[in-house]
Amino acid sequence: MRYKALGWALNLWSVFDLKGAGRAAFRIFSRTPKPVLREKETAFLETARKTNSSAAGYRITEYHWGPEDGPVILLSYGWGYNAGRWRHFVPALENAGFHVIAYDPPGHGLNTETHFLHLPANSRIQEALMLRYGPVFGVLGHSFGGVSAVVAAERLPLSRRPARIVIMAAFSSSEQVFSHYRRRLGLRSALYQQMRSMMEQQADGPLRQYDMARLSGHLSTVQALLVHDPADPVTPFSHTLRYHAFWRGSALMRAENGGGHHLGKTEVTTAILNFLIAGDLPSGIVLQPRPLQADHDLIRYFAGMEVG
Repeated sequence: MRYKALGWALNLWSVFDLKGAGRAAFRIFSRTPKPVLREKETAFLETARKTNSSAAGYRITEYHWGPEDGPVILLSYGWGYNAGRWRHFVPALENAGFHVIAYDPPGHGLNTETHFLHLPANSRIQEALMLRYGPVFGVLGHSFGGVSAVVAAERLPLSRRPARIVIMAAFSSSEQVFSHYRRRLGLRSALYQQMRSMMEQQADGPLRQYDMARLSGHLSTVQALLVHDPADPVTPFSHTLRYHAFWRGSALMRAENGGGHHLGKTEVTTAILNFLIAGDLPSGIVLQPRPLQADHDLIRYFAGMEVG
């Protein structure tokens, strides 16, 4: 009811000021939740070498563990999380000799100078970090962070792309996310198009370029592990099936009873660490030897690959 009331107010505003209402709708969409760090997360972050820096023109907070000359693992968490999310992953990676890097994008964790973030910004931040510290050996991305990792890796030249990447419970299509936002608020067509145009200005192009499953079809040189709980209540499992359909050589891990969207089960963490450290794949995975062609204009209509 609260979202419908907000949508009603924005629709009324747009009748008199379409640009102003469109700007407000976009800012609501991009506004980050207030960061909340639990004591155990704060304690973990105190073990890191912390620095404030900038990447792609955005202020970020960086966290570093392990030897600076070790192969780099970049960690990127989901919307509304903080770098304390990685406390069960970092010790094993550090002990294996990796230089582990996590970061807080705008509006997250300890980085609260602004409270707005969107996919183009986060993917540019990741791209900048991969270039700054790369070539990066591995990337671990959860949800929004995983989506951003796919976009960032696809933009990198082949010689700078990570060798391994893990994508956890990530959505595969920006179009679907925007459509869900429109339906939830009940935005009228003119207002929705105005909001989209503002997002496309930030993205330097149409939203259709942010079909991450299709972008992943260009990452055949990157060894990928896709992890998702089919019962995830936040991101439908169909999104990971789309990644798997396009991404040549990708390994699909169905994390049955894997802890929902967070994927916080010990067995899931262990499987991911084994893959990043040694390249070992968990039992029961499905490899993709014959992916769909990412560049085919009509491919989304084939094989039931539309996402709802």
